Amino acid sequence: MPVMLIKKALAILLACSLFLFSQQAAGNPESLARAETQIGRLFARMASSTADADKKRINDSIVQLMEVTLQISGSIDYPFVQLAKMGKISSTDAKIRIYTWNLPWTDGTNTYFGFLQYKTYNKGEIKQVFLNDKSAEIPDASVSVLSPSRWYGMLIYEIVENKDGGNVYYTLLGLDNHDLFVSCKIADVLYLDDHNDPVFGKQIFHYQNRLFCRVIFQYSAKVKMSLKWNSKMRMIIFDHLAPPNSAYTGNYAYYGPDFSYDGFRFEGGRWEYMEKVDVRRE
Repeated sequence: MPVMLIKKALAILLACSLFLFSQQAAGNPESLARAETQIGRLFARMASSTADADKKRINDSIVQLMEVTLQISGSIDYPFVQLAKMGKISSTDAKIRIYTWNLPWTDGTNTYFGFLQYKTYNKGEIKQVFLNDKSAEIPDASVSVLSPSRWYGMLIYEIVENKDGGNVYYTLLGLDNHDLFVSCKIADVLYLDDHNDPVFGKQIFHYQNRLFCRVIFQYSAKVKMSLKWNSKMRMIIFDHLAPPNSAYTGNYAYYGPDFSYDGFRFEGGRWEYMEKVDVRRE
């Protein structure tokens, strides 16, 4: 057989094999289960690693495997219950799902990683994008409109869905264990633009007489802050933060809850700041 015919036959055979493999992976739910097991093992290895270089190498493998896994049919609805080290959260309209996790460095800082799966306006087509944490390079994060490739990284634990006219806004509540001294709770917003591209941040947070794209609360890493949606009050309720005395004003390593609460209420397409909310009336 001529060499050219042999090469052509091999190419056809390879193409058929790849097609059959992709069809099998997409239709076989066990492929998601196998991927979940592999990713879980990588997280366990990363947790037990003590060298930053090893952590980075393992995390790179997690990112690559997640990218492949989320291309498998049905992944947007798969629970991934074994991945306790990874946050998985979906919007109430089931149109977006966000996966986030952190890579803790030996100096006490963290870098965040994630993927966003979303259904476009084009008959529910599902897309996915990698969320690339660039928070260390964004000095004006509270007023910046960002993209998945320039994301303010955090562990997203709650999504609040609001509509204003024809727009749907997904308000994201998250945690950033910034370093050994300061932690952050963050209220961000995600929406799809006219091109079905995800956008992070929009000036809809009316807070302390200013408009912000996102609100970043900084406080001592030794304490905890509550920032969550209250369905009965129809508000985002959060601890009011303050320093122990005026000498520490602006030094967020000393800030903590002062046992009062503030909130955001969605009105007129914006989150309006409400001071000194009485949470007992819920």
